[in-house]
Amino acid sequence: MLEQLGLAVEALSMGRYGEYDQVFDMTNSEQYPPVVARFAEAFGMMAMKVEAREVRLEQMIDDLTRARDELAVSNDRLQQSLKELQQAQMQLIQQAKLESVGRLAAGVAHEVKNPLAVIQLGVDFLESQLTGNTPCLETVIDMADAVQRADTVIKGLLDFSRSEQLDLRPSDILTVIDDSLLLVRHELNSRHITVESAKASSLPELQLDRNKLKQVFINLFMNAAHAMPDGGTLTITASIHTLTDEELSISGICNDTFEAGNRVVMIKVADTGTGIGEEAVTKLFDPFFTTKPVGIGTGLGLSITRKILELHRAVILLRNRSDRQGAEAVMLYKMINYKEGE
Repeated sequence: MLEQLGLAVEALSMGRYGEYDQVFDMTNSEQYPPVVARFAEAFGMMAMKVEAREVRLEQMIDDLTRARDELAVSNDRLQQSLKELQQAQMQLIQQAKLESVGRLAAGVAHEVKNPLAVIQLGVDFLESQLTGNTPCLETVIDMADAVQRADTVIKGLLDFSRSEQLDLRPSDILTVIDDSLLLVRHELNSRHITVESAKASSLPELQLDRNKLKQVFINLFMNAAHAMPDGGTLTITASIHTLTDEELSISGICNDTFEAGNRVVMIKVADTGTGIGEEAVTKLFDPFFTTKPVGIGTGLGLSITRKILELHRAVILLRNRSDRQGAEAVMLYKMINYKEGE
């Protein structure tokens, strides 16, 4: 009898609560001594309470586990939101800075352009009067070159401040790319740069300012050429692409124009040059920042390029290539009049 009770107690202590019947059978005082019956009844009641508490404990553990998982998901979402807010803040700061620089640039350009024109007239006059004086003529020619470089900077400033004025029309971007290549073909050939294209046979029309977009592509082509002083390959690809969450996250695009699942026209301009230095990554679009030698670059090209693309509701990403040495510019354009299957 005691052995039977001991086995039942041992089973209950191991969590096998199905032994209740065996314990409560022993509460019959007619079959078992009163002490055993009372003990069995007390132990059975205690076992029921323990089981109920264990069930509640398991429920609490499940609730805590779910709460922990939900908290982890919420934390991930908050981290992503924080990242997007930081990116948006940086874009707003950059936009405000560009607007301020644009206003300043317009004022400086207009103030400098008239005196520069007077200097140019004087240099032209001196050049015509010093045909027989070689040393003086060489000095005047150097002055003329300096004036031309200054004029190039002034024109860049004016372009930077006026780029809000677009003439948008439905256009074929492949034609714009080809026209831009023709304008820089001599420069590419002189630097022994081969052009490779992998463009779709046709793309949907985009709302473009053709002249402004030519300025964008010419600037990117020339930047690529300058990055390949010993020759190389300029690769241009154009395709329809579907954006993913991962791409938007990795690229850092924070733009209400684009979201995962959007079908976009993706243009890539890649070179086999020296690539982008780590110290330059965060400064590429800053006005007047340039890695080119003095007299070669003004530091306005990429600032103007991004501003023009933003006005087209497009974005540009600059990064080092993952497949080999070199850099690439990736441009994304929102499509119009596009239907799935076309």
